Amino acid sequence: MTLDFWRICLSNFMFYAAVWALLPILPAQCYLMGMNQTEMAFSFLLFVAAMIGVGPLHAFLGDAFKRKYVLMLSTFTIALCYGGWLLATEIWHAKLLMLLAGASFGIATTAGITIGIDITQSHRRGMGNRIYAFSGALGMLLGICCLSPLFLTIEFSTLIIISLILFFLCLIVEAGVYVAFRAPVGVGVFNLDRFFLPLAWVPAVNICILSFGIGMLHNLLPPYAWIGVFMMVGLTIITAPLTRLFVKLSHHCQRGTANTTMQLATQAGLILGLVEGERIANNLLFGSITILLSVLMFGTVTWSYFKQKRVRP
Repeated sequence: MTLDFWRICLSNFMFYAAVWALLPILPAQCYLMGMNQTEMAFSFLLFVAAMIGVGPLHAFLGDAFKRKYVLMLSTFTIALCYGGWLLATEIWHAKLLMLLAGASFGIATTAGITIGIDITQSHRRGMGNRIYAFSGALGMLLGICCLSPLFLTIEFSTLIIISLILFFLCLIVEAGVYVAFRAPVGVGVFNLDRFFLPLAWVPAVNICILSFGIGMLHNLLPPYAWIGVFMMVGLTIITAPLTRLFVKLSHHCQRGTANTTMQLATQAGLILGLVEGERIANNLLFGSITILLSVLMFGTVTWSYFKQKRVRP
């Protein structure tokens, strides 16, 4: 692996740490701004909708503009959205910030995956995919389990500053990554390339359900808070093998699409689970049942589907 590859992995690690340092405690901040549960849930749905809604533009953005600049601009934009929480005073401010942050997050996620693949030697891209995905999972683990709990001991504004510092460091590292020029191929503005792999829809649903249950468990209070941390560690560990599973369902030149499909399913599930965990009382029971159902689905449906539909050896 080249030095540039390790740089993009470090950038990915800091990016996910920065995003998830703040995201889990935004529901509490929404309540302080006067939102009710329905309005708070709608705000997070805006984030997920924007994250997925920009998907059909991924291939066009990566073809029409320099990929590194797409990554840096989207990273900078979500950093601005996070910084905007320092000034947000109205409910519509929060909704607008969530919408823009979701779109930026979706673009940055795919742009990073694309660059990570493009700067890796073709015969090592399988390993590169897994390492890159694992770096993001580690960053997410740091953000959720180590940084966001600081909200209990420090000011909300201080946590925002910590997140912004991580974004700033992320941008510095991204700027140092060399990405070779690639001539545009003239793809259409809207398409599924670099966004969603139809052949992987079953494992995508499966990982979304699993992440949803884990997101619900993140809201547990002592003495059960360790359960959410344990499940996040488990999700981090299985990220690499799950990435390999998705890639094996992809045809030639669909590697990036497979990676993006898995990441979007994981992130959407976690965010929606996080929100739902805030809305119901017995999130330990419902979260555990959801995780159990996802495991049963993998054993009875997903694995069989994978063996029948896999494309790569």
